[in-house]
Amino acid sequence: MLMSFVHPTTRLAYGGLITAAITLFGPSELAAASDLTVEIAGELLERGGAVTIYHIPVDADKLQMGESGVVASMIRIDQRYTEIQLRYPKDGSFAYRFRPGTGSPNAAQHWTQVLSIIGTTMEGQGPLMEHGFVGSSSSGGRIIRIPSMSEIAGPSEATRTAARWGETEGLGAHPPGDERSVRALVGLLDGARLQCNGGEQVQVCAPDQAQWPEIEAKWWRSIAEARLDRLREHALRRCYDSKWFENVKCDADPESDEPKYKARW
Repeated sequence: MLMSFVHPTTRLAYGGLITAAITLFGPSELAAASDLTVEIAGELLERGGAVTIYHIPVDADKLQMGESGVVASMIRIDQRYTEIQLRYPKDGSFAYRFRPGTGSPNAAQHWTQVLSIIGTTMEGQGPLMEHGFVGSSSSGGRIIRIPSMSEIAGPSEATRTAARWGETEGLGAHPPGDERSVRALVGLLDGARLQCNGGEQVQVCAPDQAQWPEIEAKWWRSIAEARLDRLREHALRRCYDSKWFENVKCDADPESDEPKYKARW
């Protein structure tokens, strides 16, 4: 079996294709395949977020294959976190791609970023599905960041840079869609109960829409805690670098670029 993987920090341009689990067949054999197009819309397109995709191998007779041997589907997602479970034929292949919703401005500039690759055991067993295709074993997956439109096509370099670094303004601002903030969202919702819908090939799972105000509040807290941790680490490094001072004790101060020094005479 020939496997094709994408590096965790790779960016995929608009319409970029991700393929894996590709089996090589002889000249007279036809490879069964699952093909999925994911249309991005709403808050996910505008503000950015994360999509987790699990690949689930099944017997081909459990899928309604077309004459070409390919079962194709299209789904539309708009929440800032979505889990997709994609079934594909054993010994076959699968492919999926992301694209902005029809009529979206700056669609040609859109790209996605693979944050993490979800691995398997030595036997090729990935995580079991806890909702959607409950009990099904995956063959791994990927966590993909959808950047905000401000990061992709902001009106100025300053706007795009601010979005890339997760800078926001105003008390009513929504959590940003930069890489660190999206990783915080993924960690926050790891193991969360999701609501699913779909068919025999694809299940699309997301939090209940009514939960998002609470999720955003916890998301902001996770972002703040992560930022404070980075400041503490920076302050500690400054302390370690100041060990050459004699008879001086260094206390890390995350609120300052300079450590606090206490003389010991």
